[in-house]
Amino acid sequence: MKFVLEYMTSTGAFRNMANMANPWFRIFPPEEIAEDPEFIGESGVKNMPDRGAPAIAYFMLIYARSFIKTNMQRINRCRHSRVHQWIKTGPLTINEFKGFLAAIYNMGLNKRPTIQCYWKKGKQEYKWFRKMFPRNRFQLILKFLHVIDNRKISGRNDPTYDPSAKFKPILDSLNMRSKYLYTPERNLSIDESLVGTRARSVMTQYIPSKSHKFGIKLWMLVESISGYLIHSTVYRGRRFDPVPDGELQSSMVVKSLLNVSGLFDKGYHVFCDSFFSSLSLASELLLNRTFMTGTLRSNRPMPQRIKTPELRPDECVFMRRQETLVCAYRQNKRKPVRLVSTFCKAGVSPHGKPTAIESYSKNMGGVDRNDMFTAFYNDERKTVKMWKKIMFNLFQRFMINAYILYKKNSNKPRPLSRLQFIHEVVESLSMEHMRDRFPGQLGNRKQELRRLANGKVKDCVVCSYRSNGRRKRSRLQCGRCLRGIHSLCFNRHLVLCDEQ
Repeated sequence: MKFVLEYMTSTGAFRNMANMANPWFRIFPPEEIAEDPEFIGESGVKNMPDRGAPAIAYFMLIYARSFIKTNMQRINRCRHSRVHQWIKTGPLTINEFKGFLAAIYNMGLNKRPTIQCYWKKGKQEYKWFRKMFPRNRFQLILKFLHVIDNRKISGRNDPTYDPSAKFKPILDSLNMRSKYLYTPERNLSIDESLVGTRARSVMTQYIPSKSHKFGIKLWMLVESISGYLIHSTVYRGRRFDPVPDGELQSSMVVKSLLNVSGLFDKGYHVFCDSFFSSLSLASELLLNRTFMTGTLRSNRPMPQRIKTPELRPDECVFMRRQETLVCAYRQNKRKPVRLVSTFCKAGVSPHGKPTAIESYSKNMGGVDRNDMFTAFYNDERKTVKMWKKIMFNLFQRFMINAYILYKKNSNKPRPLSRLQFIHEVVESLSMEHMRDRFPGQLGNRKQELRRLANGKVKDCVVCSYRSNGRRKRSRLQCGRCLRGIHSLCFNRHLVLCDEQ
């Protein structure tokens, strides 16, 4: 390995004696391959149900029953005494709130332009929602939906006012349950996420690079490969989240997320984009035995050879100062990319790219992956209250984390897809409420189950999935829709029987 010592005079890097004692060296790959730093985190699932447990067990694990009970109590307390329809139908029950959650998730699977369309009769009607709730009852629950007592919220002119107080309890619950049930693997990703809204709030941000442009910004720490959300905080604006003197906001966010998650001093490897990355942050994280890899902006302090590199297409240059490696790479005729890493070594892959940049490309997209999963089945409907839109977005992130836990803990040879997982959770949440609405109907198997003639069999409409190779057949059929059904699957099937 060849080392060439170069003295840098720009960016103020060597204006103090500490940096003079540790100058930058030019590195020519391949660098000596040493063992990766030790990782002492015990990654994996914790406090899990049986490995063959159904989907609803994982959802109820992360969306705790105690939190459901708290939500139900808040809604009953916030309802207005002059709403006669609410008084007529009675207070909200736990099973009814589970049915409400099932309806919210099912609206993401079956999107309609307005809420009224779900209860509209006609050739394209969707009977499941009319069986679950009268339309007025559903809209009343939606109207009175609260997760905190309004009497405990400080006024806007109060020094203790918090603009995120309306949805903070559900965000805190998601963070707490996520860390309680899972310890992430080594590679982590930190980035920002935007919940699209044009609400007039001090928290509303404008980010032109995002698809929504306007919205509420969340700082998110996720596992790089799976997209599992470990911890998330909301950015409340400069007034409520001030930055201490002499510190960058980006550095403060990274250290805060890692510290509150308890991930310091365990050998974790964090990936950040150019908004967060800096040489000073890399050094501070290294003092806490945490490694970082991220792209660098050209206006950040760095060696002059990396700041203004003279590179031909597909050429790269590496420099090192102790544990910190910086590199610049130019792909084809594009602008050069600058990167800092305290974990990777100087090396070039068979494709001609630096191995540090390939590692960054592979592991940086954790937050984007979580946002993509959220957007698939999220019913992004306009709401008068900004905090309700954030709450529905967090509902989807509950479901994503529950599915990731199911995938990591289940021992089934062909686990459910995410769509099938949501379907099963919706059916399980709605079944108890349907039993309350129609007592005795779900248990009348003798009148509804019929045996097929001549020993014929049909695919079970509940547990058989031909697309995944999980074909399960039954000698029984439903007396209403004439589709195959197992006796054990019959109760779950009756909830959706009238749709087809």
